[in-house]
Amino acid sequence: MMTDPNSRPPLPTIAALVAAAVSVAGSLYLSLGMGLIACPLCFYQRAFAFAVLGVLILGVCTRAWRRGYVNLMAFLPAIAGGVIAAFHTYLDVTGRLICPKGILEIGTTAQQSLASFVLIVACLAPGLAHDVRQKAISSAAVAGAIMLGGAFAYGCIVSSPPPRIPPAEIRHSICNRPSAG
Repeated sequence: MMTDPNSRPPLPTIAALVAAAVSVAGSLYLSLGMGLIACPLCFYQRAFAFAVLGVLILGVCTRAWRRGYVNLMAFLPAIAGGVIAAFHTYLDVTGRLICPKGILEIGTTAQQSLASFVLIVACLAPGLAHDVRQKAISSAAVAGAIMLGGAFAYGCIVSSPPPRIPPAEIRHSICNRPSAG
């Protein structure tokens, strides 16, 4: 029995959904399982990861993926979260922030967040390219999502309060400024 290829979501959309679910689960595990305290940049990234996951779940469950907009709608918060994660990682790598080790101590929490957003965007990209080729969406819409995602990220970054040096007993569990001595 042959099945209609339009009867199930495209593989890139499903892959992005799985990547977003793993990202959200990992983010929650950092706080709830490992007891880490999320800084404002972490919270922004978590919110955008939840947005990506929500859009993809609704898009798959309602079969909205057939119209070509689900990948585009998930792309915008993925770009915003990815830009914030890249900035957060930059602060961590340059020593302006000291972020705690992530899950299984593979990199820092900021680096793991950046990796998850890169994976989500990489999963969404083939679906977006397909939707543009099929004329379901325009390349201008993709460019608009990139610019708007960047603008959202910029707004989050510039409005984020500066990190404070936390009390000694929790310094290992939150992103903080390097100590002076």
